[in-house]
Amino acid sequence: MAMTTAVWAPSAARAQTLISLADGQVQGHVNDGTREFLGIPYAAPPTGALRWRPPAPAIPWGGVLDASAYSSACAQLPSLTGTESEQEDCLYLNVWTPDPAPAEPRPVMVWIHGGSNMVGSTGDFVPFPPFEDVRLYDAHRLAALRNVVVVTLNYRVGVFGFFGHAALASEDPSYPYAGNQGLLDQRAALTWVRDNVAAFGGDPGNVTIFGESAGSWDVCAHVASPLSSGLFHRAISQSGGCTSGVATAAHAATRADAISTTVGCSGMPDELACLRATPVSALLDAMGGGPEVDFSQGLMSVDGGFLPAHPRALFNAGTFNEVPYLLGANADEGTLFFIGGTEITTPAEYTAALQGRFGAALAAQVEAVYPVTSFASPQAALVRVVGDAGLVCATYDVARRVAAAGRRTYVYEFARVPPFPFVSLLKLGAFHGAEIAYVFGSVQTPNSGDTRLATRMQEYWTRFAEKGRNPRATKSAPWPRFRPKTYQMLRLDALGDKKDVRRIKDFRRAECDFWSSVYDQN
Repeated sequence: MAMTTAVWAPSAARAQTLISLADGQVQGHVNDGTREFLGIPYAAPPTGALRWRPPAPAIPWGGVLDASAYSSACAQLPSLTGTESEQEDCLYLNVWTPDPAPAEPRPVMVWIHGGSNMVGSTGDFVPFPPFEDVRLYDAHRLAALRNVVVVTLNYRVGVFGFFGHAALASEDPSYPYAGNQGLLDQRAALTWVRDNVAAFGGDPGNVTIFGESAGSWDVCAHVASPLSSGLFHRAISQSGGCTSGVATAAHAATRADAISTTVGCSGMPDELACLRATPVSALLDAMGGGPEVDFSQGLMSVDGGFLPAHPRALFNAGTFNEVPYLLGANADEGTLFFIGGTEITTPAEYTAALQGRFGAALAAQVEAVYPVTSFASPQAALVRVVGDAGLVCATYDVARRVAAAGRRTYVYEFARVPPFPFVSLLKLGAFHGAEIAYVFGSVQTPNSGDTRLATRMQEYWTRFAEKGRNPRATKSAPWPRFRPKTYQMLRLDALGDKKDVRRIKDFRRAECDFWSSVYDQN
């Protein structure tokens, strides 16, 4: 994104949307009850010699920055919610704050977008009709209705954000580690929030990080990381937990070597210089360059710095950031990942599909926990397995370990099937990411039950952000503290009887007991 500066004539109308920061002034605008500031740089462009380096401080600008447009997405391939980008100058964030300016500092909520840490941006659109022009993470309603300050941020993804080439560790004595550049970007954005959010009416002493899918994994990683200590005070993970799906440093280095070989830089006298001179498009193409470019273990890695050990070990030892934690997953997490695929129809195909995903030994254990006879079809059984293994039980596994360490933990199951034609047409159910529109209020529905559920979820989320304990919503069930023994959580749904939120117990407990034992072996 190229920054635009202009000289603005002073006026009363601009007074509330002209903010002075240490790096310069930013001019936002009023949008439906909020002051909106889009495309503010929080770090220097990670280009040229800064490609794959930890983020450097933002470059101060002259004049007034016109903060009225989203920045470009970070370099990535096309995806369901976003578009292809070759832009490396992408470390920008957006701020929504109540209008008029709040009299007292307000809680701050910092959103980390999803996309498998491969794709995604703050400007992502809803991928299904009739909402293709709706930005999924538009936070103006959440900020206006709940009187909070909301920040959304871009971070490097894919080969640019999670590149663990071993040679990177020797470049900077102050940070002798390789990989997890996207997580370091997020940390830099949190540092920016600490230093600047008061100018927007936010309380830098009351910051909640929240995110979905890969953003949920990343929130979990910040909870685990000693480098993020003190930069946030509560955390919310929506569908994703970092006690599984984290690569070793050796695996990340092997993957980086394979990418270097694919683009022709392996063996060069200065391999990193060659890689930094390689065009963005070639590096993006290289992510699919053969079996050694293996992302199956996940993109984030135990780099020794941001993650000094596997998050699972940090949680088990109790050596993680002591913040209240709210986590949850959706009832039908797996459905989204089978859109357009060939359905399996027989028990034999189910067995073969499990063996292909997990290997013969583990597949037999999985089939014993998820017998095909317990489901409407072999396809339904496979979808449940995939959703539980990668998302539902991965999220609850983190909750169990955090709660076992005595930290305040709250857990939910989102069970609402959104009332839109594409959901029933594609048989998505309460699919992966369905809760985002309810949290942000970005997709409006005429259904009163859904409107009520969205309002209650926003109340729960923002009251948790404000207090960090006993989250409540008007005329709704109190949220029980999650404990491994009692295994209580809230079910969020729109039932039409004003009991949209209900306490439940032991949701998929047996299945998640099984997956926790699997995570411990990897």
